[in-house]
Amino acid sequence: MNPCGMLKNTATGRFHPIVFRYAPPPSGDLSGGFRRYKSIGHHTKGFDTLEEAITHVKEHSEWEWTEMVWEWDGEGVPAMVEWFAEPKKEVASA
Repeated sequence: MNPCGMLKNTATGRFHPIVFRYAPPPSGDLSGGFRRYKSIGHHTKGFDTLEEAITHVKEHSEWEWTEMVWEWDGEGVPAMVEWFAEPKKEVASA
């Protein structure tokens, strides 16, 4: 699963889903339950409402909605590095 958050373009008021990929730091993952991720792209056109954007995110089973929203001024490419909680490991039941 790839974490997915939301950019809110403060210039237009539109919402742009932004997706991340796992990218461990050069020194390796730190203990503490968090992993480093880099953004791999955002929905360039965006959506008029947060609800429409979230619906789009949920249509992609490989994306995990993080409920995180970042403000973006709409300038440049919004490349980001974020730390997200380590995915929970499934425990096999007996």
